[in-house]
Amino acid sequence: MIKHLMIVILIILLTGLIGCEIKTPEIRGVVLDAETKEPVEGAWVRATLEIKTRTVGGDVHTVLSLGPPHSRTNKQGQFVIPSKSFKKPAFPVGFGTEAVNVGIGASTVDDRGGRINFKEEKLKEFLGKSRVELIIYSTPIERTEGEYFTHLQSLYNYCLTGRSSVEIPSVEGGCDAWELDYVIRKHERYLERFKNPKIIENPPYGVNKLEEILHHSGIQQQLGDLLKKKGDYEKALNIIKRVKEFDKKYGLSLHLKDYENQINELQQLLRKNRGKIL
Repeated sequence: MIKHLMIVILIILLTGLIGCEIKTPEIRGVVLDAETKEPVEGAWVRATLEIKTRTVGGDVHTVLSLGPPHSRTNKQGQFVIPSKSFKKPAFPVGFGTEAVNVGIGASTVDDRGGRINFKEEKLKEFLGKSRVELIIYSTPIERTEGEYFTHLQSLYNYCLTGRSSVEIPSVEGGCDAWELDYVIRKHERYLERFKNPKIIENPPYGVNKLEEILHHSGIQQQLGDLLKKKGDYEKALNIIKRVKEFDKKYGLSLHLKDYENQINELQQLLRKNRGKIL
């Protein structure tokens, strides 16, 4: 009896390992300004496929990147995402895999963008086609301070590691030069918009009283790292000096020693660069 039961379980497991292929159509899109209907050049385009795998431990959701690295719109606001096939993940062992959502989004450095999602019946229709044409209308994106901070964390991690918070696999080398400038400008916009961070009085449960102060400090640190990656050592040096004084002002001592090391390193890099120029 036990032997027969083991055979049944093994058959179920092996069935789960048999590849289930999900094929997405070629996506040809254009990004238009919602007000003027003019094409939007230089919008960063990301497309993702969310799949659900049923396992003995419960449902596992995975978000995979559909678009090729560094996808953005041309002068006519157009972009193309090639058709792509995905096989069922080998681990964890599942009892069925299905597509849950396809999302295509576009965003600009001036905090505008739009997104289209295909779910349920619309998703079935979408996956049944070999080619899809669509329009994404760009409108202002409103974010709270906390939402903007989280958004920048994802961009920062992508630039330094090539891995976004939800996309697999990682992009070798991280962001390219265009994306690096994009992410740097986004950090600068945050610091311009939230230039007077405040200590939160009576914060809700789970929120640090110094949350905005800590966010502001963290974004300055990240901006320094991004400028260093770009090779703009002088601006990076000024940012690290500024965040050091900022942290002193608000009694944040955790990174003060690190700032000293970064300042010394950037000063050495500047001297080397000036020596090469001479």
